[in-house]
Amino acid sequence: MSFSTRFRFVVGALSICALSAHAQTPVSATPATPAIAPVTAMAAPADAPLMMPAQVPGKYKDYLNKRYATDKEARAAVHMFGRKQTGGAVWLIGGGTVLGVLSSQTGTTSDASGTRTFTITPLGYVVFTVLPAALAISKFARFNNGELYKMLLEYDKTHALPGYVVAKLSKSDYL
Repeated sequence: MSFSTRFRFVVGALSICALSAHAQTPVSATPATPAIAPVTAMAAPADAPLMMPAQVPGKYKDYLNKRYATDKEARAAVHMFGRKQTGGAVWLIGGGTVLGVLSSQTGTTSDASGTRTFTITPLGYVVFTVLPAALAISKFARFNNGELYKMLLEYDKTHALPGYVVAKLSKSDYL
């Protein structure tokens, strides 16, 4: 199965969009050698200061699930953020797949009943490229680990989740 140059370009562009969305996470303002040794991801007491995503060795969500092991609300918010990040990846991959399928169908075919031509207008390419990419990037931007960190810092102070998080929580997040 060979892919056209156009298909390869679109998949590459979508991949670059995904990578750039992940690269936009906030950079840590802490010095390279912290004065206090960070708490390891395995032993994260709830009374210790919340660590930034860049400070955690391993997966940030694993660290948060251990830190908030007894707090159902915080764990649900962490799960919801992970679910939204996965949804962004699905939009990016799904949009690339749909565009690839449409691109592969472009052309003229001949059969016994006559000649058929299938073409996609430039506007069609824009819609099928921009719409899934925009949805994916917006999910990556709104629900990245930096935003999760900020939300959990506020949660530690008030023990109340913000309205935009509460509105998006579902029953499956509390499992």
